[in-house]
Amino acid sequence: MLMTLLGTIFGHIGSGLVSAFGNSVLAPILNTVQNGQNANRDVAVSTLSAEVAANNARTIIAPSFKGLIYLTAIPAIIHWAAIIADSLPYLPTFGAYWLPAGLAEHSVGSWRVGALPPAYQTIEGTILVAFFVSSPLTTLAKAGAAALIKR
Repeated sequence: MLMTLLGTIFGHIGSGLVSAFGNSVLAPILNTVQNGQNANRDVAVSTLSAEVAANNARTIIAPSFKGLIYLTAIPAIIHWAAIIADSLPYLPTFGAYWLPAGLAEHSVGSWRVGALPPAYQTIEGTILVAFFVSSPLTTLAKAGAAALIKR
């Protein structure tokens, strides 16, 4: 009730000032407010344009990074698989079309897969973690974010 009364009083005072002084007092104030809003809008538009351009560049570059991850990970995966296979007492035998046909005895350590130099062991571990942990988790996070955005 009080707010309605105050709004009515100030509305009459404001309309009285405008009628007394004309738009010469009110126009500069309104222009200043409008220019400030336009400047904020321009900053927001340029920021969004830059983000769209960055996302487009990221989309173009992303497949080459995926290929780089695969090329880097393949030797580490083969070495890791050879170490594990050489430590097993039984290995699968393969029949037609690479389907497992059974198990054959294997002398543990007979392949003599060499250990890597200590410096490369940490690098190989990092590559394997990037390939088997980070990459799937990133894909999962992107899928989760896309599902949340669709809601």
